[in-house]
Parts: sequence; structure tokens; C-alpha cells
Amino acid sequence: MTANRILQVNAVSTLACAVGLLATRAWLPAHFGLASSGWLDVVAIGLLAYAWALFAAAARVHVDRTTLLAFTAGDVLWVMASAVVLLLGWSSLSPLARVLVIAAALAVEVFATLQWRAAGQAAQPVTA
Repeated sequence: MTANRILQVNAVSTLACAVGLLATRAWLPAHFGLASSGWLDVVAIGLLAYAWALFAAAARVHVDRTTLLAFTAGDVLWVMASAVVLLLGWSSLSPLARVLVIAAALAVEVFATLQWRAAGQAAQPVTA
């Protein structure tokens, strides 16, 4: 899979998560132990911005190593934040919320790994 395609798929997945958060804002916060959708709205807006950045990077003819590593770092931060949410909020999270956090973290970890590998290939000199 090319670097462009990895970023495109990551962007579509990120956009889907953002839309999902916004579409379920009436009932999802209670599963996270939240009184309102405020925090999840902030996450959704952040995901929309991240998806836009992914789409913009994927549209380039050549995705450089620095760009891939930047998105890898962003995805690793998401996975780490997910672990913190699970560790600190386990008792406040419904089983549905736990599954959503874990599933999203696993998917994001896959993107981080794919981007990391693509960055390594981008660093390789092209041989004729």
C-alpha cells in the first residue's frame, strides 16, 4: 500500500469516527460517564481537523518521510490517550464505551504502524 493510500484510508476512518461522534451526541456521552456531549464534540472537531490534514497530505504527489512521521506521532498520541482514558475512567465507562475506545485505539495503532513502515521505505534511496 502506498503512503498516499495509507493516509487516505486513515483520513476516511478518522472522518467516519468524527461523524459517528457527532451523530450520536444525544446518547453517547452517558456511556462515557459524561453529563453532556461537550468533550466528545471537542474530540469530533479535532478529528475533523485531523482528517482534513490527512486528506491534504494524501493529495500530494509525494508524501515525504517527515509528514508520515508526524502523522505516526499523532496516531501514537491517540493510542496513549486511549490507554489513559481506559485506565483512569474504566469504572465510568459503559461496556460499549470500553469497546469503542479499544477498537479505535487498535485501528489507529494499525495506521501508525503502516505510516511508520512507509516512512522507513521513504528514507530508502531509490536504486536503479
